[in-house]
Amino acid sequence: MTRTLSARASKRSVRKFLEPSAIAEAIAIEQHIVLPGYQALTHYSSTFGLTEDLVREIDDAARRHQAIVAQLRRMHADALAAETVSSAQQEVLATLGLLEPGSGEAADATPPRPVQVCHLIQSYPGRAGDPTSRAVVSLAFLLVAVHALTDPTNCGTASPALNLVPPPLHRDRALLEKVLTHTVAAFDASSLSALTGFIADAGESFAGWSTETQRGLSVLRYNPHSLRTSCRSVGLGEIDVRIAG
Repeated sequence: MTRTLSARASKRSVRKFLEPSAIAEAIAIEQHIVLPGYQALTHYSSTFGLTEDLVREIDDAARRHQAIVAQLRRMHADALAAETVSSAQQEVLATLGLLEPGSGEAADATPPRPVQVCHLIQSYPGRAGDPTSRAVVSLAFLLVAVHALTDPTNCGTASPALNLVPPPLHRDRALLEKVLTHTVAAFDASSLSALTGFIADAGESFAGWSTETQRGLSVLRYNPHSLRTSCRSVGLGEIDVRIAG
């Protein structure tokens, strides 16, 4: 009985507060930043000075986020189903083949700014052929992402009458602090300088995106203060992280 009520409450909450576009953006960040970031840590564990135990924790985190993406996709489908899907505009787009099957969104939808910036930095001349450098970029954007995203899949028991804010990714933040502690010890001054620069770039992209996407309940809750504190605690010092707004 409790599970049934929770499931119903979850669906009503999603339909009331989270728009399909907000959920789609969260899926994009998860797929193009979070999961690739964890994969980079696994593939280049020796570069980052990671232990086998820590790699196992990273693998667990990756599996957890794969499950989050699957749940977000179901939430996205529910949110779309709750909207009026028979508008003239959507019918025209469907006729022209400009809708992704089952998505209800234009196939050429622009990726969130952090995804664009991450891909742009990784494709800079000289970096495209340097997988280690791209892995460092991935770590930087992963770090900022876990201080920006929340987990709306963790709100199953919320009352639809409450304007509930999804919880931050506390487990991921703690894991990344352990990763960075090892990374700081393994990197030389030049590598650390590059990492901090990428973190600042990632922070600016998330801050700008946060400002642009202020609407209702969002999956995004960029927290530059917790990001600064985390960087300071692992020995990265003060990083020029842009504050949204």
